[in-house]
Amino acid sequence: MKRFATFNLFVVLALSFILAPGCAREPERELESRQEEESIPAHVVAAISRPVVEYQELTGRTAAVESVDVKAQASGYLESIEFKPGSFVHKGDVLFKLDPRVYKAIRDQRQSEVAAKEIELKQLESDLRRQETLDQRQATSKQQVEQAQTNYDSCVAELESAKANLERAQIDLDYATIVSPIDGEVSREQITVGNLVSAGTTLLTRVVAVDPIHVFFDVDERSLLRFREETKLRDANERFNVTFAIGDGEFDREAVVDFSEPRLNETTGTLEFRAVADNKPNEQGRRDLIPGLRLRVRFPITPEYEAVLVPEEAIVTDQNVKRVYLLAEGNAVESTPVVLGPLQEDNMRVVKSGVKVGDRVIVDNLLRIRPDSIIDPIEAPSASTTRVVREDGTIINPDGTIENDGLYEWSLKRDQEKESEGDGA
Repeated sequence: MKRFATFNLFVVLALSFILAPGCAREPERELESRQEEESIPAHVVAAISRPVVEYQELTGRTAAVESVDVKAQASGYLESIEFKPGSFVHKGDVLFKLDPRVYKAIRDQRQSEVAAKEIELKQLESDLRRQETLDQRQATSKQQVEQAQTNYDSCVAELESAKANLERAQIDLDYATIVSPIDGEVSREQITVGNLVSAGTTLLTRVVAVDPIHVFFDVDERSLLRFREETKLRDANERFNVTFAIGDGEFDREAVVDFSEPRLNETTGTLEFRAVADNKPNEQGRRDLIPGLRLRVRFPITPEYEAVLVPEEAIVTDQNVKRVYLLAEGNAVESTPVVLGPLQEDNMRVVKSGVKVGDRVIVDNLLRIRPDSIIDPIEAPSASTTRVVREDGTIINPDGTIENDGLYEWSLKRDQEKESEGDGA
């Protein structure tokens, strides 16, 4: 009996040595299996660094550098209109003509007066020379010489007056032809042929300069103070560039700031800036900017500096805290809060703290990822896809087209299969 008990003990010890390695490896297999089953496929990109400038987007408006209300400087009946409304005119181009007959008659009369005075002056000059000759011979009196000199000087003055009247008459005649005072686009006529035009009163049309053109915008006090601190401008009117966009277009136009008001607007708490932009015709011969147009102006708040950027898709919101998911050791997920900077044109977001250059950031499948998740990383370029991903995996591309990502479909299908297996069990 004692021998039988000893044999059983030997068998138990032998089996324990045989089965022990397998039992020890079982938890490891279960962990690996669980990690393999629970790993979530996701694209991972590296945070990059590049120079950026922080901007503030403002509302601006265009205004003509020059705008002139065209009025006649002489009165008369309108005889003809010499321009096409909306066309471009140059300085000196004829716009209107008044009936010139009255002014021409006055001019001719003034010319006759000048001619008569010139003849009279020649006669008086001859008399003066004769009296001076007789005076040298003591054959005339001093009184007669003085009278001849007075008559001559008086005629000289009258001739100058007649010439001035002639010049004024010629000017009035010239004013009967009304020309453009500047280069620009001309508005429609405000009066029709045959109407009486009053000098200095009747508005005939308006000419507006279109190239270059002014861009005005207002900067609030807080942004202005930061701008002055960051840029270290020596002078309030030191020139710098701003970019602007028309409507919903791109910020692909540039203007040079050449002036700012010397004081803040006390009502709005803003300072007005003025910039100058080119407005040359495009390929279709049309100018894109017109006075009074509303624009979106991008005002540089900071000088250029080196910044860390990640795709905008990588940013998640946890209540009021912005976070990103980083790829840690063992393909684990690490959630880290970040302080964000401005969004760039290529949909890359500046991260001021929380992420370093080279950190691997998870950019998709974020709805399923948790801080304790294990992911199956898929390396992707360090750039934004600029797309919107719905909860069902539908992707809306920048051009508005809709597609389904195979990665999401496979991930969701696998989750459904796991749920089905769990229900069956």
